[in-house]
Amino acid sequence: MFKFSAHEIKIIKNEFAKHTNGKTTPDQIKKTEKFFDRILKNNNAIKLLVDIETNKIVNSNNAAQKFYGYSEKELHGKPIFDINVLKEDEVKAEYKRAKEYGRDYFESKQKNSSGEIKSVIVRSTPIKIQNRNYFYLIIHELKENKGEKTELSKTPPVFSLFSSKADKLLDEDLTLLEQNAKDLVSLSNRLAESEEKLKKLNASKDRFFSIISHDLKNSFFSIMGLSKILADPGNNDSPEKKLETAQMLHNSSKKLYSFLENLLGWARVQRGEIVFEPDEYNLFEIADEVVNIFKPKAEQAEIVLTNNINKTITVFCDQNMVKTILRNFVSNAINFTKPGGTVEINAKTIADNTEISVSDTGVGISEENINKLLQIDIKYIGTNVNGEKGTGLGLILCKEFVEKHGGKIWINSKLGEGSKFLFTLPDKV
Repeated sequence: MFKFSAHEIKIIKNEFAKHTNGKTTPDQIKKTEKFFDRILKNNNAIKLLVDIETNKIVNSNNAAQKFYGYSEKELHGKPIFDINVLKEDEVKAEYKRAKEYGRDYFESKQKNSSGEIKSVIVRSTPIKIQNRNYFYLIIHELKENKGEKTELSKTPPVFSLFSSKADKLLDEDLTLLEQNAKDLVSLSNRLAESEEKLKKLNASKDRFFSIISHDLKNSFFSIMGLSKILADPGNNDSPEKKLETAQMLHNSSKKLYSFLENLLGWARVQRGEIVFEPDEYNLFEIADEVVNIFKPKAEQAEIVLTNNINKTITVFCDQNMVKTILRNFVSNAINFTKPGGTVEINAKTIADNTEISVSDTGVGISEENINKLLQIDIKYIGTNVNGEKGTGLGLILCKEFVEKHGGKIWINSKLGEGSKFLFTLPDKV
């Protein structure tokens, strides 16, 4: 008879709590796998783990090794049919009996290393560990009473050899152990999936940082090149030409500063350093503040910038994050719209969300490139109406902020027909 103690159950619950907080590391995964291995190898019940594809034993506990008379090394890799001695018709008959009696366990005969055949009861449950299928077997030897033979062909319900009380307790123990095994394997699988996602995320970030370093280097080359021209004592350019070079240097510096600001903002989000403070705000007022910032730039570019949001719409959000999103959207829209075009900010309520959009009549984006704009590991930077290229980092930061609110972000656009950048804010975060 075997049963988890209250202390063991407490340990299991603590392990679950420890590893289901959404933060997983390879070290935690290894700890969980070791913990599952301890559960399999604890208790006096005979336990085997069998690979369904190969039908070979891949794990066992000391009780199994002692029962079958094999060392751990000898038992692991052994086909399960080497120890099961039931004939095919006997297996079918026993499964039929198990079905008739409504039980999820069956009687079998198994052979040890000495050739001795023993009657056993077997309970099996299919489990999956890191995308591979196994049978987890819990086995008990059936003790025969003196002068009484136990034949499968004559066997009544499996626990007839036990008292009804022992029957009930054993069944409860098997159920408890089986459930704990399933829970632990499920947890291990979730951790393995998290590890795989973490690997992909790290690979994406590696590519992202490679892109970032390339952009930083190019920006500094531009600044150093322009500043070298101005600092050269032998520079005989006209005052107008020098002023033009100085303006280019100023623009390159502004672009680099904006890039670094977005990069630092993104890094702070990754480290959880940006405090998320949502509250109820008037959306028109948030958008109007952004419009006032960009109105001079829009007028200089001969673009009409308007805030069409209804003054009564309120949203539950972190206003600083939403301002950052709108600033990036409006800035991009102006940069990619030709003189005489328009940029509009709109909003509407849909179900439990507020959908906010910034649309322009600019150069547009091809369908092939739309999805690339919001992917951290793919570089697609369009050329604006002045032939300049941005970094694309602002949109990545916008995506982080939108997802922080539990919203969605997407882009509708056609090449040559303008673009619309949209995101949603749920009524409650």
